[in-house]
Formats: sequence, structure tokens, C-alpha cells
Amino acid sequence: MGIEPTDAISIDPSSKYGPRRETNYWGWCTRSHVNSTDNIAHIAAILEQVRNKKAQLEHLRNSGCETDVCCYWVSGGQGGPSLDPSMMGELSQLGLGIWWDVYFDREREA
Repeated sequence: MGIEPTDAISIDPSSKYGPRRETNYWGWCTRSHVNSTDNIAHIAAILEQVRNKKAQLEHLRNSGCETDVCCYWVSGGQGGPSLDPSMMGELSQLGLGIWWDVYFDREREA
């Protein structure tokens, strides 16, 4: 894809950690590229990287790879992550699902 990963893990079927090491993993994290807590800014940065890579993403999926976008989210109460319609459309056109790894800030709840 011509994108340098920020994290990559190679197959190791003998690993004691099970499924995580039974598949290859390639990831690109926005943490060092985007200075914002707004998930829209982070997703936009990802889309900028893959915007013209539809054929490559399809090739990966046809080869048995999973392609998706994961966002880290810490909730402090009301509200939550969102997507605007154009971003949803672009993710869909690229065949990319999106999901959030959500954590709740227990200190704020107390």
C-alpha cells in the first residue's frame, strides 16, 4: 500500500498468546500524526492515507485479510464519537468498517 505501519506483528502460531499471534497484523496509528481528541480529525487522517487505495484494499480482502478502522475513545459522560455523512460514504466506498474501543473515565463518574 506504500504506507509505513506504526505497528506490525508477524505470524507466530507457537505463541502462548493464541489468536493474536496466529495472524499477521499491520496498523497505522494517528496518535503521532494528529493533535486532537476529535475522532473526526483522526479518521480524516486515516482516510487521507487510504483515499486512493481502493484497489489495494480490495486485493487485501480478496487475499483473506480483514480491513477496518478502529478508534480509541475514553468517555467522560454525555456524548460520544460520531461520523459525518461524507466520511461514512468514503469509508463505505473503500469497504472499511469502523469500530470504537470504548473506555469509561471512572474518576469523572464518581
